[in-house]
Amino acid sequence: MRPVVLCFSGLDPSGGAGLQADIETIASLGSHAAVVCTALTVQDSNRVYSFIPVDSTLLKAQARAVLADLPVTAIKIGMLGSVANVQVLGRLLANYPDLPVVLDPVLAANSGGILAGEQMMEALLNLLPRATLLTPNTVEARRLSRVDDLNEAVHILRARGSRHILLKGGHEPGEQICNRLYNEHGVVRESHWPRLPGEYHGSGCTLAAAIACLLAQGQSLRQAVELAEDYVATVLSRADRPRDSGQFLPVRIKP
Repeated sequence: MRPVVLCFSGLDPSGGAGLQADIETIASLGSHAAVVCTALTVQDSNRVYSFIPVDSTLLKAQARAVLADLPVTAIKIGMLGSVANVQVLGRLLANYPDLPVVLDPVLAANSGGILAGEQMMEALLNLLPRATLLTPNTVEARRLSRVDDLNEAVHILRARGSRHILLKGGHEPGEQICNRLYNEHGVVRESHWPRLPGEYHGSGCTLAAAIACLLAQGQSLRQAVELAEDYVATVLSRADRPRDSGQFLPVRIKP
């Protein structure tokens, strides 16, 4: 069958981010998304109001059912919702060391809703050695590392076990967005994108899911990042806007 990506994602009722973003992205790129729901959220395209994490026993049961049934070839991790869920996932991943894992450390929504506190961030740091690629934006990198300097932040995250880091620059000032891909030796790829007007709901989920999908299809990490960034640029350029003051929703259709 098509390459299978197992996604750990929260439910976003607006359809802009979370598990629906994963499903749409992966399907549009020619693979199959199997999704473990990690949390139920109350949110719209502008704001996260509240969330309830799925019980860790149920998370584990969902994942085991999929892994026993489908030929999973990559894993994408987004919002996990609770420390217990992070810990269960860490133990689960230990049984699949050969699967590429893309970890998008969802700490807050673009609208500012906080999705992870201090204990959650520490749990995520313990998960870093299990991930092939970490995809933080600069706000998340600073929060996880607890330092402001981004070079030092990357150094700390690598010391905690990150093998590769894609540092996303969308939260930094300037007319262009700069993304940097790091390995243990430093920057191995840098890309620049014109900044689009407005805010986009689910862009980070879309990028991480696209990278995981392309890894599942056998692309190298560097090529997967490059192709995924091109894909995100395309779906953001087509984005819908439900209201004049709201965030845009990516239109995730075949490029």
